[in-house]
Amino acid sequence: KMSSSWNDEDAGHPLPRSISYCGVKSSKFPAMRFGGRIFYSKTASEVDMRATQLLRDLETKRDESGSAIVGFDVEWRPNFTKGAIPSKVAVVQICVDNDYCDVMHIIHSGIPQSLKHIIEDSTLVKVGVGVDDDSAKLFRDHGVSIKDVEDLSDLANKKLGGNSKKWGLASLTKTLVCKEVLKPYSIRLGNWEAYPL
Repeated sequence: KMSSSWNDEDAGHPLPRSISYCGVKSSKFPAMRFGGRIFYSKTASEVDMRATQLLRDLETKRDESGSAIVGFDVEWRPNFTKGAIPSKVAVVQICVDNDYCDVMHIIHSGIPQSLKHIIEDSTLVKVGVGVDDDSAKLFRDHGVSIKDVEDLSDLANKKLGGNSKKWGLASLTKTLVCKEVLKPYSIRLGNWEAYPL
């Protein structure tokens, strides 16, 4: 469980005071389940409508400094051919609370101004595992520059101590909350460009 109070002055963003460990060594944990709603947007108008709604919702989630936290991830179709040009980012996933998350199929919709505003707004801190790499790929593929990111792998290393480890979402979830992230290879390595998903 992460505390909501902040205190680390040397980080780009303040860090939670405490992160508790799961403390259990096990090869099998119960599945982590998302109990909220997922909004899937595949057209430019659908993505624009959802991003506009997210911007309104984020106004109510800002802290005293005017910042808000946005869970952020991107997906693209893997390419298994040596020397082939990598596929472009196909999906942007945004989560601003536990009630709902958005899956935006930007390979088909493009990136409307409202979504670009979320991505480029430096007061909206985009957090995720590997979000630095996601940021670079999104810029290369779509010319959109993510402002203000916090990689949860780096945060975990700062707060948990020890060697710098390249955490994945699954290992981080097991370590911190004793839950299993269910994301089988058929999804992870699936065709994120398929219409509809």
